[in-house]
Amino acid sequence: MSPTYRSNNSRLKPQPSIPTLGTTLRLIRENLGLARSTARDRHGISDSYLFEIETDRYVPKLETLEAIIAGYKVDSLLARHLHELRAPAEDLAPVDKLRQSVAANIDWISHLDDLERRGVFAAYVDPIWNVLACNDLFHSALPGIEKTDSIPTWIFSPIAQQVFVDWNREAAHSVAYNKAILGIYRDSQQARDLIRQLGPNNQCRRLWAASLSVTYGRDTDHLLHHRDVTTGELRSYRISIAPHTEALDVYLVTAIGKPYSGPPGP
Repeated sequence: MSPTYRSNNSRLKPQPSIPTLGTTLRLIRENLGLARSTARDRHGISDSYLFEIETDRYVPKLETLEAIIAGYKVDSLLARHLHELRAPAEDLAPVDKLRQSVAANIDWISHLDDLERRGVFAAYVDPIWNVLACNDLFHSALPGIEKTDSIPTWIFSPIAQQVFVDWNREAAHSVAYNKAILGIYRDSQQARDLIRQLGPNNQCRRLWAASLSVTYGRDTDHLLHHRDVTTGELRSYRISIAPHTEALDVYLVTAIGKPYSGPPGP
């Protein structure tokens, strides 16, 4: 059975940062309560060699990384994250360039308008969930999003705690996703901007330190439970996230309303 990677606060207090392979492996080891010398019993890697890996002085061979993954018994998502951190970072165009590309595509913008007429919240986002374009319904559902046009940053704003009925769940999911996606695009300006925005937030720091888990995307059965801060109306939404370009640098996010099925409102 795979372990649950939750921080032991006496040892492990990671701060929001762009992940590296070495740092992530060190955090996993420390979370398991292992010294480098005792970790050798798990995977056969000497403590001196493990030090070189954990300080990012050396990129391990694939078979070495596989031995560490097996020794630490990490789950499949965290194993994927480690493989992505070993690989070269993916390129990601600057957010302004992506916004210009979306705005120039008449069909894409018309699709947002069509979705609005059907009562569907919709937005184009980049992989780090910067809003590139959205319809009015989406904009109104996330009051104040225009201040940063960054959904991960907005989630840690005071208004988001009123909008998301199950805010802790949504915020924890966002942090787990941020860790995974920052690993892929770790050399991008978007990654640096997101860490700069999130780093000072105490609630984000708490959730970042609470777990080493990562996630990719969102299960369609994981409904978002929303409160209209103007009317107080509660509504649940099924979220769909679909790539809109072959380069996977633009995604279409849609939210289809359902009868409310979340926690009891206040």
